[in-house]
Amino acid sequence: MEPFSVQSTFKNNNGFTLFEVMVAITILAFISFSTYRMIDSNTDTKDRVTKEDSATVQTLTAIGRLDSDFTQMVNPLFSRSKLAPSAAATNDVYADAPSTANGSFDGKADNGELIPQFKSEDKSTIVFLTQANRRKMADSKESRFAWVKYSLSNMEADPENPDDKVSGLYSLVRQTISTDIYNTTLNWDEAKNQLVMDRIKSLEFSFWDERTKKFTTSLQELNENKNLIRSLKVVIVWMDADNNEQKIDKVFRVMYPYFNAKKDALNSGGTGAYGGGVAPPGTSDPSTPLQPGDGEVVQ
Repeated sequence: MEPFSVQSTFKNNNGFTLFEVMVAITILAFISFSTYRMIDSNTDTKDRVTKEDSATVQTLTAIGRLDSDFTQMVNPLFSRSKLAPSAAATNDVYADAPSTANGSFDGKADNGELIPQFKSEDKSTIVFLTQANRRKMADSKESRFAWVKYSLSNMEADPENPDDKVSGLYSLVRQTISTDIYNTTLNWDEAKNQLVMDRIKSLEFSFWDERTKKFTTSLQELNENKNLIRSLKVVIVWMDADNNEQKIDKVFRVMYPYFNAKKDALNSGGTGAYGGGVAPPGTSDPSTPLQPGDGEVVQ
């Protein structure tokens, strides 16, 4: 019986040569490097787009916050005339007495409603009363009225990003006082700062003067209309993440489009705060005077 044997069917079983192995490794290296470059590029693009989107969202949020506060500004002079002060009212805390001329209110309207003072100590600071206060809890009895102050503060450097140069840049902060809103003095030192926007280079508030048909940064130039602001402009210049200068120039109209002075005068003969229409949602009826206690927080 012949011994069992297996005959190889391979003609050449010597394996790969060193040259073939080197070629294969080189090809794999190029493929790996190209894949890494593609992934790294996609990651950089994602980070850049995310940063740009974050900056855009912050800017749009800031403009939206300003728009909400300005368009819901509280002022009875939009629909009423100012009550002439009398000698008997000199001791009234809300009258046009010299001792309270720089307080929170500037006398009363002819229906007895209080006239909030509109203040701008400099072109980058503004104080006013709005009914755009956000309630902390739904269906609560918390007041929607609040004093609001916008101002600039020096921007603080990010400790996690020491290379980011913030010298000479500012942060736009918003402060609110929603309790004891009828106090003649407002203590802004105790009001919490809310960051609205950072990396700001300059900020300017200006107010429309109907007589000169132009915007002015001085409320005093409006004379008797300094507390009757129907339109104001905000100019913000800021630096983006790449240190490129950006600019926003936006005009806000108070109570627009719910309140249009020219249209109301034509449609209702000058009577009626909303031109014969209905008041905007969440807006008090001008025929109902705003009195002390109406805007207090109910515990």
